[in-house]
Amino acid sequence: MWQILYSEYKDLVEMLSSSITRVQIEDHDDVRPNVCTHCRLVREPGIHLPSYAQRYTDIPRLIRLKFISQVCPKLRVAALELAIDHVKTTYNVKLYEELYNTLSLEVGRSVQANQAEDKKLDEEQTTKGEIEEAAGCSHTRKRLAHSPDSSNISLTYDAYWVEDNTMEATLLLQELDAELNFKKSNSGSTYVRRILEEIGDYHVKSGNLQMAVKFYARARPYCTSSDNVINMFRNLIRVSIYMANWWHVLTYIDEAKQYAFGYENLSQEVPNRLNCAAGLANMGLKIYKTAAHCFLLTPFGRYDYDKIVAPEDLAYYAGLCALATLELDMLQLGVINAEPFKPFFDLAPKMWSILAKFYEGNFDYCLMLLHEIENYVRLDVYLAPHVDTLYSMISVRIKERRSLKNTKI
Repeated sequence: MWQILYSEYKDLVEMLSSSITRVQIEDHDDVRPNVCTHCRLVREPGIHLPSYAQRYTDIPRLIRLKFISQVCPKLRVAALELAIDHVKTTYNVKLYEELYNTLSLEVGRSVQANQAEDKKLDEEQTTKGEIEEAAGCSHTRKRLAHSPDSSNISLTYDAYWVEDNTMEATLLLQELDAELNFKKSNSGSTYVRRILEEIGDYHVKSGNLQMAVKFYARARPYCTSSDNVINMFRNLIRVSIYMANWWHVLTYIDEAKQYAFGYENLSQEVPNRLNCAAGLANMGLKIYKTAAHCFLLTPFGRYDYDKIVAPEDLAYYAGLCALATLELDMLQLGVINAEPFKPFFDLAPKMWSILAKFYEGNFDYCLMLLHEIENYVRLDVYLAPHVDTLYSMISVRIKERRSLKNTKI
């Protein structure tokens, strides 16, 4: 009887152990946010990719470059190269290997396509002397143009970086863990909070965003000032944006606002500085009217989400959401003539022109400008999933206003 009970107990322990291991593995899984499987491909991007990428830093740059590589065939190789260069400034070895493998496959496909084209050209050569010579020269130039050897693409797997980076990351985490244990026993709250934030930063650079959220949240009991608490919420909001976890973004924003209302110096400043994040979350949840209001309340002078969303990006977000949802009077007073938001539109003048032409009733010109910016907005990782819906809503509004205009005539 005792042996049967012991056997059952052993089986239960093994089951629980495997369950805990599975949870730990799931927690450590690298998060792959913002993969848009239903976004349309962009055939003619019309952007200078290095300049575009320079607007953003750290994880936002990687997220955007990876997205562009997925939706734009013309920029796929260039985006992957830039992403590989940038991922080497982090500890995210897993993402490096993923990007490297994707680039290898893409270059391999390009080489196969070029070889097939060269073979077709060979078959088309004539046997006449001068024509054959001319065709041979042309063919040689064509072959060289497509030759992998003439490309600047470097497909060397950087095993040294992988090994060195893995070792450095492991030692750094061990050092941070040891320092955290020491500070908890021998130092005040300020030192513990700083170490917890550093461990959160480490996990962000490693691509383990769920663990980053966990350590940023653990800093709350060790915050010694209102600024510490607000910074903790901003860290949680930032990483939740990277994960495209929009409900969590809104939850953290509400908690931050509730906390700020208890302090006179923070009650106005904090909500204003979180409007961009609130707009992103509402847009991500397809609550476009609320998103438009949040974006339009973002102060240009205190805008500090520029490394995630460039100021010109915000103009497109606000403009398209407003054009799709806001009433005509509100569009004029709260958007077109809104002085506080004007600096954003100065960076994206076409968006302001679209709004103005819609208000004036110049719908043909409005539609032409919307078509001109379409490829650009489809390259934006946060806006692209909503372009079809927003454009459809705008198209319906234009038809309604045209119909009303014709009825009056």
